Amino acid sequence: MNFARRWFHNCRVPLVEVDGLPLPPFYLTRDAWSKHLNSIRAMKLRGDDVIICAYPKAGTHWVWEMTAMLLKEQAEYESRAKELLMLDLTPVKKLDVLPSPRILNTHLPFLMLPVQQILAERVKVVHVYRNPKDVMVSMYHHMRQFPLVRGHADSLQQCLQAFLTGRVIYGHYGHFLNQMNSFMEDNPGVPVFNIAYEDIKKDPRDSVRRLAEFLGVDVTQELVEDIVEACSFSKMKKVDEIKEQVAFFGMPIGQKLYRKGKVGDWENHLTEEESQLFDTDFSKVLDTTRFHFQDRL
Repeated sequence: MNFARRWFHNCRVPLVEVDGLPLPPFYLTRDAWSKHLNSIRAMKLRGDDVIICAYPKAGTHWVWEMTAMLLKEQAEYESRAKELLMLDLTPVKKLDVLPSPRILNTHLPFLMLPVQQILAERVKVVHVYRNPKDVMVSMYHHMRQFPLVRGHADSLQQCLQAFLTGRVIYGHYGHFLNQMNSFMEDNPGVPVFNIAYEDIKKDPRDSVRRLAEFLGVDVTQELVEDIVEACSFSKMKKVDEIKEQVAFFGMPIGQKLYRKGKVGDWENHLTEEESQLFDTDFSKVLDTTRFHFQDRL
């Protein structure tokens, strides 16, 4: 094991808080993160850009790959890692030179994005959301791969408390959803496509067709079937294991992204009392936004 890997496994780095939001240590200081966020807000977008917006573990990779296939009109996997087009991670100067169409992606709350450019260019936004119980369980298992930042995921109960109090990476999921909902209400003319993780699981063909319509892509039934097959959980898991990875302190940050991919796996982890905590905490989100959670299929 080289020095970077030993350091990665034995060291803990705190989350970096900027404007009250806990962020992963892609940038190790508040000043560095603030500078990067300012560059994101000021970046130039293009009319054919697509931005995938999703809270961590809500289905970003899945929908990003579907979107790439639809724009290519071929059920072929992207050779590049999604993280190479991730606003949170990649310097804007590197994003600026990427060819069109760019399928950008982010876990950042919407108001940290280049909102004025999204409005001016009418950039298509794809928002993926998922029931918060499964998001938390998936986040817990994912973060345990990263000793560097897993301080809030040493136990499931610790992760649960951090999740419900917004002390996890990217803060409280409800705040993320509220910002997205507010943007859509204030800017009804901007093309935003909302899709639930559970709806893709329930009817992937319909999900691919609706996403294609939003993107302005004419699809044949054969292409729909090919994309559904290519984006099945088992296929995506195998492909992700061999895809190019982006290293962070000597470790691939996209490793083992796919665990179970099931709806309702939270029932194997949470007690009835813990489930009720989620229902109570997210009740205001359900009352004040257009999003509806599906705890099970």
